[in-house]
Amino acid sequence: MFFLKGGIMKLFSLAAVFVVASTGSLCANAATAYPDTCSASPKNCKIIKEDANFRVIDYTAKAGDKVPMHSHPAHVIYVLQGGKTKFTMEDGSVKELETKAGDALINPKTVHASEHLSDLHVIIIEDKK
Repeated sequence: MFFLKGGIMKLFSLAAVFVVASTGSLCANAATAYPDTCSASPKNCKIIKEDANFRVIDYTAKAGDKVPMHSHPAHVIYVLQGGKTKFTMEDGSVKELETKAGDALINPKTVHASEHLSDLHVIIIEDKK
């Protein structure tokens, strides 16, 4: 994952980077046996736009919200309100991540469960290809 600092304009420039990164060697094999983000946590997700190639999700969580094991395709996260989240990976390992408003993360396919340790608001752009 990389972090980029800046305003909402960086979100648009990330689209080109996202397409390149999602087709490169950064992509891990995510299991398809798990539900996607919105199926696993419908109360947290609002789909803003979706087509055959991308899905844009407005994702909000409150401290204490837990999301069961789920999968993500390659995706970009743009942080509107930062927070701290604990991720439990498919192999059982645990990672904590703290983000700040304006951060952008480029992620390969993944499977994890999450527990939000503080409030969070992000935009998720998923690659559906």
